[in-house]
Amino acid sequence: MIYDFLAYCFIPAASVWFAWKTDWTATNFSILRNSGEKEVLFLSWGAALILCFSLWFRDLSRRLSPVRASSVLVRTACLALILAMSTPYLPERFPFWSQVHFLCAFLSPIFFLCGLLLLLLRYRRNNPVLARRFLLGFWTIAALSLVLLLKYGMVTSGLEIFFGSSCSVFLRRFHRRVVR
Repeated sequence: MIYDFLAYCFIPAASVWFAWKTDWTATNFSILRNSGEKEVLFLSWGAALILCFSLWFRDLSRRLSPVRASSVLVRTACLALILAMSTPYLPERFPFWSQVHFLCAFLSPIFFLCGLLLLLLRYRRNNPVLARRFLLGFWTIAALSLVLLLKYGMVTSGLEIFFGSSCSVFLRRFHRRVVR
């Protein structure tokens, strides 16, 4: 199925390929994007991420009786990612747009995690045993992301690869479990 290919293959592989020959702890996708290389790959990766996350989340929230706040948070996360992808991060040339880019790129995963947490808490009402496993996965992703952020003092390519890939696999597994 196309969803499985995107979650397990394309998103993780595109993430790694985009940052392949760089220092994953000293750069990030914003810096790499401004180098002008692999622009199509970057935009394809971002489009796949936004499309998959929004479609899977929509399917999940419909099955679990919609949680309006979580849907708003995930839509906001997708919009913030679109803005981050479409604005440059060149502080010397475009200081205002670089600030917009930074805020959107930083807040997008936070909004996404908050929306996902609300959805998982809703799911816990329907299936507490299985929800416990997914909540453990959620907190593991959140904690490891925070550790990577604190360890390097910035959003790094390694953090972006980890977060995008792990959330992709996590959300697809959650989606498959609830939708079937």
